[in-house]
Amino acid sequence: MSGLGLVPHGIDVANALAVADAQSGGQKQLISGTQATILCCTCGAPMVWNPAAMCANCIRTRTDITEGIPKSVPLQNCRNCGRYLNPPKAWTTCQPESKELMQICLKRIKGLNKVKLIDASFIWTEPHSKCLKLKLTIQKEVYSGVILQQVFVVEMVIHNFQCNNCHMVAAQNTWRAAVQVRQKVDHKRTFYLLEQLILKYKAHQQTVSVKEVPDGV
Repeated sequence: MSGLGLVPHGIDVANALAVADAQSGGQKQLISGTQATILCCTCGAPMVWNPAAMCANCIRTRTDITEGIPKSVPLQNCRNCGRYLNPPKAWTTCQPESKELMQICLKRIKGLNKVKLIDASFIWTEPHSKCLKLKLTIQKEVYSGVILQQVFVVEMVIHNFQCNNCHMVAAQNTWRAAVQVRQKVDHKRTFYLLEQLILKYKAHQQTVSVKEVPDGV
């Protein structure tokens, strides 16, 4: 019979196998394994096994990993100085399609902390369109061991606002607090120190006017 080898009676089988292995040079042939394929439980297409038992196309049609992420987000911009609102209260100067502007936009998009952000880039729009478009690539594990990747677009709608500095200028010397500092001494070392602190922390940029009066400011 083909495929079968007979060992004569009276010969030790272990010794016979050892002799045959020595005659072949001790080389053993290995059969390379292949990945098991199954049929998709939804469409019946052949696929490599995964915990969901569904092919990639069926998983995409049944699962939307962008759910909970808004596709339109407002973005505040000062109409006078052109700065953008960096929550909660800071106003930042950003060049078009810059890294700083991208960081502000990503902060405004809710739900990104629940997915893994792979890539983010700007899509060109008309300068007068009052909107910015971001192309985002995200990943999320939808089933045990099954990671889905999706690309979508988020539109940042620019709303015109007025920052605090521009509002103070437009209001023509409108102030919120008046401070008086007085000291009756022969020297002015205290006022010199106060002046240095004001310049160090740039407090003079937020003041409307500073007037010198006898024994104080």
